[in-house]
Amino acid sequence: MKTLTIISFSLIYTSSFPRQYMVLVPSLLHTEAPEKGCVLLSHLNETVTVSASLESGGENRSLFTDLVAEKDLFHCVVFTLPRISASSEVAFLSIRIKGPTQDFRKRNTVLVKNTQSLVFVQTDKPVYKPEQTGK
Repeated sequence: MKTLTIISFSLIYTSSFPRQYMVLVPSLLHTEAPEKGCVLLSHLNETVTVSASLESGGENRSLFTDLVAEKDLFHCVVFTLPRISASSEVAFLSIRIKGPTQDFRKRNTVLVKNTQSLVFVQTDKPVYKPEQTGK
């Protein structure tokens, strides 16, 4: 089961609808496997730059940067993380939404784990004697 980290905020101005943003990213990210993050932007009245990065082990890795001019947008990005030296580590997911009149930053923790590989071998019979070979 995957748990999602949801970063949501709302900026209320004098317009009839408040600007709303939501970012959906799994709270458990696996290395060397495709992961997906989604951004929902509603009621924008200006062009903004949306960027996401993952900070771990002293490194800052950019996941995506998009320029958004639409009033409403739902966009998903697929990304792959490289293998890490430990079996798992805590990292920080940073989101930034920047426009002419706003600059929002949010930082949440996520867990990054190396993908475990599993080999499954299927044979033609349940038990072999030492001198027998498989088909």
